[in-house]
Amino acid sequence: MDTLQEAAVMDETLDPPDWAEMQALSHRIVEDAVAYLKDVRDRPVWRQMPVEVRAFFSEPLPRSPAPIAEVYGDVARNVMAYPMGNIHPRFWSWYMGSSNFTGALGDFLAAIQGSNLGGGNHAAGLMDSQVVDWCKEMVGFPASASGTLVSGGSMANLIGLTVARNAKAGVDVRERGVGAIPKPLRFYASDQVHSCHRKAMEVLGLGNRALRRVSTDADLRIDVDALKTAIAEDRAAGFKPACIIGTAGTVNTGAIDDLRALAVLAAEEDLWFHVDGCIGALIAIAPENRSLVAGIERAHSVALDPHKWLHAPFEAGCALVRDAVAHRNAFAVTPEYLESTPRGLASGQWLHDYGLQ
Repeated sequence: MDTLQEAAVMDETLDPPDWAEMQALSHRIVEDAVAYLKDVRDRPVWRQMPVEVRAFFSEPLPRSPAPIAEVYGDVARNVMAYPMGNIHPRFWSWYMGSSNFTGALGDFLAAIQGSNLGGGNHAAGLMDSQVVDWCKEMVGFPASASGTLVSGGSMANLIGLTVARNAKAGVDVRERGVGAIPKPLRFYASDQVHSCHRKAMEVLGLGNRALRRVSTDADLRIDVDALKTAIAEDRAAGFKPACIIGTAGTVNTGAIDDLRALAVLAAEEDLWFHVDGCIGALIAIAPENRSLVAGIERAHSVALDPHKWLHAPFEAGCALVRDAVAHRNAFAVTPEYLESTPRGLASGQWLHDYGLQ
């Protein structure tokens, strides 16, 4: 064996041992995937896993390799055959995205390229920013606004509410912490608000009591008069009203708050106006129904989910913030290894400066 042959044998790689075999299996997987979606209507929405299938997921850690075709067989039998069911046209449990085959191909290509979206001067980073720009345009935000793609609605809301907290705290929260906030902050939402907002209050160090749930009207929209009363009561009690959370599509009923009225009230009271539009924000692009979310364009921040009405595969959320400086100031950290450079790969925009992910 010559030196080059020895080097080839010794070389470690992530490549498959046989590209032809991998190509054949890949074609088989794609064919199975097309059939899986094409015939979805012929299968039940959901079915209980048999005991033997559930037992498969309790098997111990494998200690030796397995052929990739064998692994795919396990996935086909035990995973693909027992889905949650949300891609089925008769799935009516919760409010759930359904994805699409085009998006699945996009996910495949993203995984093949494997680019890190923390930032840098490369095409995937530019695509990320382009999608954010399109989302801004769809909800009526100015081009100067900011935004970031995240894992889903809960994270998108957390991003918006973090910027709101920092902007209304009256102190440098990032440096001094929530204990330095002079007056306890109050956030307001309807009693139909998604539970992720409670989690956000807890994660932000404000606590569940910082989120005041306001009663709703006959249409299960936030009662604006009751909201005004709540704000006045809290000011008188020594709290600092900081943010109104409007909901564009509740999970329980799909109710949409009067976003115009909330925008006006937020301006009058000098409050941040955040819209949880994970279900309904993108009604804004529907010519006949965009009036349902009129006022969303006046929000300081919006959370929306491309993995719902845009049918992107899970997970795909988006947080938009009108004040780009406030957005970046809430998250940007620049250690030596992430400094921007005048040219080269490190000269691009650093997307990690706009969120936690």
